[in-house]
This record gives sequence, C-alpha cells and structure tokens, in this order.
Amino acid sequence: MRILRRAALAVAMVLAPVAHAGSCGYDYCWGAVGFGPNGAWGYSYGQFSEDEAVNVAQDGCGWNCTVVKTFYNTCGAIAVADNGGWGWGWASTRSDAESTAIAYCVENGRNCRVRAWACST
Repeated sequence: MRILRRAALAVAMVLAPVAHAGSCGYDYCWGAVGFGPNGAWGYSYGQFSEDEAVNVAQDGCGWNCTVVKTFYNTCGAIAVADNGGWGWGWASTRSDAESTAIAYCVENGRNCRVRAWACST
C-alpha cells in the first residue's frame, strides 16, 4: 500500500501544473505603456494593480499621456506614427509585442516607431 501511495504522489507531482512567482508573487503583475503630445511617453511594470500601473506610466509622461494601455503577466508596447496614428500590442516577448504594435500602427500612419514598451512578468 505504501508503494502505491508513493507512486500516486509521484504521478500527481508530474501532472500538476507548475506555478512560478513573478515580481508580484502569484497574482497579476500589471504594466502599462502610454504616449501623449510633444513626445511624451511613459511605462510601468511589476505593479500590483491596474490603477498603480496607469499612475506610474502617467507619472513617467508627466501626466501628459493621452493614450495609456495596460496588460498583465506579459509584455506590452505602443508605437506611434509621424501623423499621430498609433497601435499597441501585447505578447509573451518584447519583440512580439513591438511587432504587433507596429503592425497596428501602420494601418493608421507611416514611419511607425515604438514609443514605449515594458514586460511585467
């Protein structure tokens, strides 16, 4: 009987999902990216709430961000075109988030460049 319990425990350990704690523990780890007029931009990561993420990003913008996007447990990026058009994206990697942001941005303008990015994992 003892062998069966050990075998059952070993199987359960293999099949159980592994949880990894990020900088926010096991909770949502929020981040935000934003931009505003005259080149203003801001970002945040590793925040314990969506409101905190927005506030930190806005603080980085000097509270001039007119667009702020939030995300959790991933990466986010925002790209801005010469004409003020923009796009944003989120993904598991910085490069994928930036690529998504630029892809959406080019639908709204030309010469899109990533203005801000952050990873909050």
